[in-house]
Amino acid sequence: MKVVAPNNSNKDNSLKDTFTSYAGPVLRLDNDVQLVALNDAAFEIADILNDIQGVPLVPAIVQMAVKTRSEGKALTRTFTLPITGRQIEFLMLPQSDGSQLMIGRDSTLETNIRTALAESRTRFKDLVDVAADFAWETDEDGLFSYISPRGALGYQPEELLGEAPESLLLAPETAPIPLPFQATWTLRNVELWVRTRAGEPACIQISAMPIHGKNEQPAGARGIAIDVTEERNRQSELARLKIRERLVTYIVDALRNEVSPTDMLQAAANALARSTSADSCVVQVREHNGPSLEFVVYGTGPDPDMVEHILAHIQSEQRLVTGHVDRHHYLGISTGYGGVKNGSILLWRSDASTEWDEDEQALLKAIEPQFGIVFRQITDQHELERLSRTDELTGLRNRRAFIEDLKREMQRYERYGTKGALLFVDLDNFKPINDQFGHEKGDEALTAVGHIMTASTRPYDLVCRLGGDEFAAWLEGADAEIAKSRAESFLSKLDSWRQEVLGDSNNFGMSIGIALFESGKNEDVDGLIARADSAMYDAKSQGKNGIIFAANSHQGSTNDGK
Repeated sequence: MKVVAPNNSNKDNSLKDTFTSYAGPVLRLDNDVQLVALNDAAFEIADILNDIQGVPLVPAIVQMAVKTRSEGKALTRTFTLPITGRQIEFLMLPQSDGSQLMIGRDSTLETNIRTALAESRTRFKDLVDVAADFAWETDEDGLFSYISPRGALGYQPEELLGEAPESLLLAPETAPIPLPFQATWTLRNVELWVRTRAGEPACIQISAMPIHGKNEQPAGARGIAIDVTEERNRQSELARLKIRERLVTYIVDALRNEVSPTDMLQAAANALARSTSADSCVVQVREHNGPSLEFVVYGTGPDPDMVEHILAHIQSEQRLVTGHVDRHHYLGISTGYGGVKNGSILLWRSDASTEWDEDEQALLKAIEPQFGIVFRQITDQHELERLSRTDELTGLRNRRAFIEDLKREMQRYERYGTKGALLFVDLDNFKPINDQFGHEKGDEALTAVGHIMTASTRPYDLVCRLGGDEFAAWLEGADAEIAKSRAESFLSKLDSWRQEVLGDSNNFGMSIGIALFESGKNEDVDGLIARADSAMYDAKSQGKNGIIFAANSHQGSTNDGK
């Protein structure tokens, strides 16, 4: 494109005179596609376009000229000049002679401002997106007039526009007054619990500032909101964990601060019930698939048969158990150690209308391992005690256990004026069994005696092996007739066993001495045993395999047996 200075034609001179004082560049594009500078401001642009770097603009200028000529109307377009980067907006006017008048305006500043504003908006939007979950604005009526494009709390912007912020509140009675959505001064980090579009609770943290209209009158508020629900839930969970940890420590300490198993369990049941909404608490220790060893209750529970039924159900489960029975609501868990179940924990509440909350269920799960360990210690203690009180061969009480229990029974009988009978048994012709049949058969005979005496007495009577071939039985509340009947049963059953197992070659039997206990005589255990023992020797001296009653301490023996 050729750029020339104005010629001396009348038309160019006239145009020059017209635009001499015009601040922007004015050029004429003639029919030969030549640019003519018509004022001083145009020469700089003409020089730039005359340079090789201006060539890329020529097609756009020619295209614009063709379009103005074909449409017969003025067109406006902005060109970026090479080298300087100036933004020139040209108004191209078609002329009657076919040329184009190009009147320019420097829009560099305006374009830069517009670009800066666009960048500022983008920057602001990015900062809001990073700093907050949504931005908002309310009008002078307190209704939402703007919600950022992403929406808020699951709502699209248009769903909230014109709505009152109060409609989002989860618990309006706990919200601050005034709400930050109607802020009259700058507020920062105000927390509100609201409900999302899905109906879920959410905690948002709001920073807001008031909007002032004409004459500084309140015109609404604007601000940003951050969803801090996850953080608050995490803090709440940590707080619950700390509370649960303290409760577990409190309950476990209650276990450890006692010595006897019953006191330990009672203290733990009390602490556990007080740490929950339970009306009562049942704690049971039992052998694996065996009987109950310890059983304590705190508070008033339902019918014992119902409790036992639920405890059996809990033992059969591997998880937390909850349910309803009549008007009662229960929560329970079985305990164990090393994969072996050893007890149950059961909470009862008379109010069956509400469920046990998550914290109560979590607490029960948290203390189960601790209880399992303690229950194992209790079962071990019971086993050690049983072994220390039990004759290994026959399973009967040993001498120590028998004397301890007999002392207790005699004290009770003395206090309440009850009678009883002590049967002292010594086996006859036992050594020949070992000599003739071997020691295994001798052990079998001793075991058979234990079974015979246990089968012939009641569960609450005391039966023991004193040692060697000596046995004893304490018959609660028995008189002379009952005592003699039990002794005769011993003899009869043992004779049947002898004939079946040993035959007639052995005269295996037992000599029995019976001492009757009478309250008010102030007789101790040693005296009672001495009398029964003496009567037993009398039975042996009178032919063995018989029964002799011991006289009172001031009398001699009475031969009243076989």
